Amino acid sequence: MDDNLVSMRKLQNDIKAIKLFSIFMKPEQRKQLKELEKQLDNTITQTTIFNYRFSSYGWCAYDSMNLQLIENANAAFDTDGIEAAEQVLINYYKTDVQKITHWIKNSSSAFAVRDSLIQRFFEDHFAGRYHASVPLGLIIVDGAVNDYTKSKGFFAEGTAVDAWDCLVGCSDGLTKLKSIFNQNRTKTNTEIILLPYRNGILHGRDLNYANEYVSCKCVSLMFAVADWMKMKNSEETRKSKYEKETNPPPIRESLERIKENRQIREEISAWKRRTITIGEDIPANGLPEEYVEYPYVSKVAEMLLAWKNKNYGSLSTYLQRMFPEDLSPKKRAGECRKMFERKVLNSFEIVEIEERACALSKVVIKVFWAENGNEKGTILTFGCTYESKADCIGVPWRNNGEWIIIPWDVRGLYN
Repeated sequence: MDDNLVSMRKLQNDIKAIKLFSIFMKPEQRKQLKELEKQLDNTITQTTIFNYRFSSYGWCAYDSMNLQLIENANAAFDTDGIEAAEQVLINYYKTDVQKITHWIKNSSSAFAVRDSLIQRFFEDHFAGRYHASVPLGLIIVDGAVNDYTKSKGFFAEGTAVDAWDCLVGCSDGLTKLKSIFNQNRTKTNTEIILLPYRNGILHGRDLNYANEYVSCKCVSLMFAVADWMKMKNSEETRKSKYEKETNPPPIRESLERIKENRQIREEISAWKRRTITIGEDIPANGLPEEYVEYPYVSKVAEMLLAWKNKNYGSLSTYLQRMFPEDLSPKKRAGECRKMFERKVLNSFEIVEIEERACALSKVVIKVFWAENGNEKGTILTFGCTYESKADCIGVPWRNNGEWIIIPWDVRGLYN
């Protein structure tokens, strides 16, 4: 395992320690522990092998990367070799990735300010206009990193793109890709290249760069850099949390916490999922106070009311997960205004509600708005999670947290 994956290594050690006392655990608990160990080992193995095999070819695992994609690429490599494995990755970055391109803009303000260029980059990429997408992708990444570091671009000598305890910060991660893509290309080359050599492409020496390999690797690079920015932003917070976990509090406090957590787990086990019928149990388009028995729905209704009333400050708070984490509340409200001020909400209709757990529900709504004289509508899917206000398990009935709206699928707002 890469030395950078500190928390994964700790979790592995914790599981080994717990297994020493598994004889005292219930059969179901032993089964869950075994399954957790299996999943963790698989994740570590798959990502480590992926980076070892593919980083030299211009791919690296990053933290938001789909594990199934990593597994599929590794499986193709095992059976048919590198060409087949790369084709698995190329097929993904030419098609399926289209569903999540808005993640780039939302990763940081450095990417958000380049949203119009990012959209053009993806338009060119998905249309197969690789002669345009490749240089634009390299320019976007270089400029975004320059803004983020406030000193140098991604490809500049001395720019560090490491990050503590994350996949993208591994030794075979983003740092290795940077060194490969930044190679000197001092001679004019008319042969096809399969890697996005920044110097050769932007300085006009690699002439035959316009192909799906190079463009898809630019897409992958952009996601990896976006992940790096998010992990770098949260680095100190994650380190602090890790240090707390590795330096336990006094015994009395620990025993009290264990007792409380046990009681919470018992309460969670007793929780019953409700089946909610729209139009019978709750109105399809009511006011927030009409959903008091379903506070997560009330939260979504409050968000929609803020949109309708053009209260962009409140709206940006409800939808804060749609915007870069490093934006101040004032700048986030400004970005929210840019996105919604031309979208005048007319009405909404709740389509589906699914309670998946006591602290997680799915809410699907259809919204209708006017924009530039045209009537528009789309389906939006939100996840509503109950998150603790302190260092404890958040459960709604204890009133020890708040409902947070997570944009699961809001692509219709960007069309």
